[in-house]
Amino acid sequence: MKRILLADIGGTYARFAVTCGRDVGQIWTTEVNAHHDIGDAITAFARAGGPLQGVEGALIAAAGPVEGGRCKLTNAVWTIDEESIAAAFHLGWARIVNDLEAVAAGLPDLDPKHLREIGGGTAMPGAPMAIVAPGTGLGVGCLLRGPAGRSVLASEGGHVSLACTTIDQDRIAAFLRRKYDHVSAERVLSGGGLSDLHQAFAAFETESPLRLPPSEVTASAFDGSSPACRAAIDTFCEFLGAFAGDVALTFGAWGGVFIGGGIAPRFADHLARSDFRTHFESKGRMHAYVKRIKTNLIIHPNPAFFGLLNLVPG
Repeated sequence: MKRILLADIGGTYARFAVTCGRDVGQIWTTEVNAHHDIGDAITAFARAGGPLQGVEGALIAAAGPVEGGRCKLTNAVWTIDEESIAAAFHLGWARIVNDLEAVAAGLPDLDPKHLREIGGGTAMPGAPMAIVAPGTGLGVGCLLRGPAGRSVLASEGGHVSLACTTIDQDRIAAFLRRKYDHVSAERVLSGGGLSDLHQAFAAFETESPLRLPPSEVTASAFDGSSPACRAAIDTFCEFLGAFAGDVALTFGAWGGVFIGGGIAPRFADHLARSDFRTHFESKGRMHAYVKRIKTNLIIHPNPAFFGLLNLVPG
């Protein structure tokens, strides 16, 4: 049975496991900024109980564009290189894929218990399935299925220009343009985006404009202590719905649009009650088209490993 090192490297957390055949072993999690580079993290994983004896190769999902066997993480300092990893750990091979490519590859393998339905719609078997994942950054990908099997289209769609559909959203975009050269969708649909949304509403409502970490924005939104934090969460859900609807149109995602990442599961109940689905469907002449597309929130903590199993070279 093949033993393969699997890794899911995000902007904040890195997760590692050693697989034997189709079974993923125990997943070990660490903070990216706790290690100088991925080599240090892999060494720490091995010391923590993930011995690399007999491991044939490494398959790594990384949160950034992959080119020529290398990936500079978009929201962290690591640069990951296939040849360096293979040489440092005496592996036969190493391969890097975009993190959303990995998640997308495993979408058909998610059990219903790993999902929470948000709104209506019906999934069409065999049709494209899209993934939108707000976390440290904003990832986008699509799974296509055909006679040759599964193919994944990775993208940097999170960096498209932010589209606004309400007066409040226009005000937010104007606020953000004073901070950033380019206001992308990721500037609001990410952990840092939650902090920026709160800052914008605090400025509008004459609250303290102190920048709060995302966890405090979420906590203050639901304990009633900050109207600006609650407005930030509500607007995050609106932006997420509108962006997910754009992705559905872009890919023709009749197989469903899946919301991943580490942010939305923290307030899954609120997302389900929010205007997410209203903004998802609000596409003018294409309303009837997107209304039929199913949307699900991924509540499994490590969905990338399902896809990595499907990407292991034969």
